[in-house]
Amino acid sequence: MPRVLSLSTYPVVQPIHGGQRRIHAFSQRLVASGWEFVNASVYDPDHYSGAAVGPNDLPLRYPGMAWRGLPLVGDLQAGEFAATSPEAYAHFARLVERLAPDFIQLEQPFLWPLVKRLRAEGVAADTPVIYSSQNWEAPLKHKMLVKAGAPEAKAREVAEAITALERELSCASAAIVAVSESDAEHYRAAAPDVPVFVVPNGVSRPVTPTPEDERACDIYEGRKYLLFVGSAYPPNIEGFLHLVLKNGLFFFPPEKSVAICGGVSHGIFGNGVYQAQIHANSRRCQFFADVSDGELEALKRGSHAVILPIQFGGGSNLKTAEALASGRWVVATSIAMRGFERFANAPGVLVADTPDAFRDAIVKVLASPPLKLTAAQAKARESVYWDRCFDAAGYIEFFDRQAVGA
Repeated sequence: MPRVLSLSTYPVVQPIHGGQRRIHAFSQRLVASGWEFVNASVYDPDHYSGAAVGPNDLPLRYPGMAWRGLPLVGDLQAGEFAATSPEAYAHFARLVERLAPDFIQLEQPFLWPLVKRLRAEGVAADTPVIYSSQNWEAPLKHKMLVKAGAPEAKAREVAEAITALERELSCASAAIVAVSESDAEHYRAAAPDVPVFVVPNGVSRPVTPTPEDERACDIYEGRKYLLFVGSAYPPNIEGFLHLVLKNGLFFFPPEKSVAICGGVSHGIFGNGVYQAQIHANSRRCQFFADVSDGELEALKRGSHAVILPIQFGGGSNLKTAEALASGRWVVATSIAMRGFERFANAPGVLVADTPDAFRDAIVKVLASPPLKLTAAQAKARESVYWDRCFDAAGYIEFFDRQAVGA
């Protein structure tokens, strides 16, 4: 059976956040096509432990000196660690020798230093590399670092290092996978001779909530409420603070009207903007930091609308796919709609990019009846399910051709 070894900077044993779910979707689709898919990672032990990691995963124990003292550079440090730590390099060299993969698929560019050394030293000299991108990374990292308070010169230095990393990896790859056509244009310019496939972000078919899951909605007592789902990823937190929370939530009714789910909960609740008006905000917000898939599906089904207040970032947002698949009203920024531009003017979708416009859109949606989509409109939204995202992309067909050639 042909085999793909996937390398990432987080484990995927328990796929929860968007990056993990994307890798899981690729795994399922390749396995359905007759490939074996094995993932291994260098992960942050402060974020993952226990049942969330597997035997192929290695904790980032000794971050290098290059970016020490900077926030949000664990992914770069993971690549340096994997390539230079004798323990880490030996771990991955043994894994490659044991698995003898037909392809190595790099999830994001950060472990390229490891793969580059594996190839140079003959461990994976003839193994083609697939670069599976989730963003055109450098501009996003620059913005995140500046917002986190890093000096501009250091932020620019990191961005330039990532740009060089991505360009080198792109040119060395047998194929590139992008999440949006706009990202694909960057990669085609960087590596004109390398095929680029666009596999948009998607969402799994929904689970059926149990009666116990449905109790998560009880606090809203049948009233309209808006749903915001996100990881602790800084653009999620920053966007909600600026577009929704700043100056208070007084445009919501003075009762539970917002459900905030996932790791983003801690970043919002602990922020000074929330705490400054904690009494008024807590009357309106309910946090579900550790929400199961069943509870989340119940909250989606009970919600009146889903909001996507994302102001910066690259690639495309898995949460946008989830919002569209829910069949509910969607209030989103144009950044959140990247990769889903075909829905920007669709019924039930409101796009707004300033705080005033975003809040006005929320007020409009709250005053509107529940969204009723026609059969054709509902079918169009179904295109965001993962089992449809690979249609016509060419990615699976590329692997199938390699398997036949082998």
